[in-house]
Amino acid sequence: MSLPTSTLALAAVACLASGFAWAGPQLNSTYQGDAFGPIELRSDGDHLVGTAPAGGPCQRPVAEQMLTGDFQGNVFLGEITLCQTGDTCTPSRSFPLMLVYNVEERALAGVVKLEGGCESPALPKSGMLVLRPPDQGAALTPVTAQATEQRQAQAPSPPPSGGAAQVAAQRRLEPVDVAATLRQGQAHLLAQNPIAASQQFQLVLAQEKEKNNAWALTGMGVSHFLRHQQQEALKYLEQARGVGPGPARAEAWFWMACVKRAAQESRVAQEALRRALAEGWSPPEGNALVERELQQFAREGALYEQQLKQARGRKRVQGRESQGAGSASP
Repeated sequence: MSLPTSTLALAAVACLASGFAWAGPQLNSTYQGDAFGPIELRSDGDHLVGTAPAGGPCQRPVAEQMLTGDFQGNVFLGEITLCQTGDTCTPSRSFPLMLVYNVEERALAGVVKLEGGCESPALPKSGMLVLRPPDQGAALTPVTAQATEQRQAQAPSPPPSGGAAQVAAQRRLEPVDVAATLRQGQAHLLAQNPIAASQQFQLVLAQEKEKNNAWALTGMGVSHFLRHQQQEALKYLEQARGVGPGPARAEAWFWMACVKRAAQESRVAQEALRRALAEGWSPPEGNALVERELQQFAREGALYEQQLKQARGRKRVQGRESQGAGSASP
């Protein structure tokens, strides 16, 4: 997944920065997605969970919580669990998700970006998820995989300009305070809350001018790493390494080393750590997350001893903002 170039990264929350201060919508009923089928939505303040019944296009053996996250105004930021099909695809996993709530239609809409080359019977090929209440034309009937395939074969995909909720979900984000949002994401990482952290980094990457923000890309990589999603972590870190200035490249190399060490790919981890140091990386003071990783390297014995000695012997440039795990440093 490459969030900045995906439609999810451009999923829109046009009103997010427009000054709206009200709480998120209170949704406590069954909604329906065309391919997804029914899902029971329950709000608790700004927190929203969605439970889908057994069966459906993913053939769930029992009812499961498939959706979880929080509203920020009329914008939902969270995760959705979906099944996937494809030779090299993870059969079922959670994906970051941004949905826009349209007040007039009382509908939620946004794009889910699956793994590369994968499809899900719970989504149309466009990846657009639209959840509507039954009085907005959604029939509350379970959807089977066969029925989904038949529907897709018989009817063309709806145009991008289809309903107000769908239109809203395709507009780009209004400007956000990038530095402040990155700092929030960094704080969530330090608190070991990768889901909340990734939500903040998504907001940055969804800005047209920030779609290649290396610090946000690195933050997304670290978020996936903390959730043991190494493949996704590497995709973000590789992209950050390619687009960032020197300090950002160094940060991305360091976290690539961490991912590879966790995967027990010692030779690749050594080279990544060497590249991080060559780019000028040094451990930030007071960053418990980075310190934890350095201790993991140290436990490998003499393997990384020389590189760790070099890293710990460095002093950060006076006045330079502390980096690490999605730092907000420019």
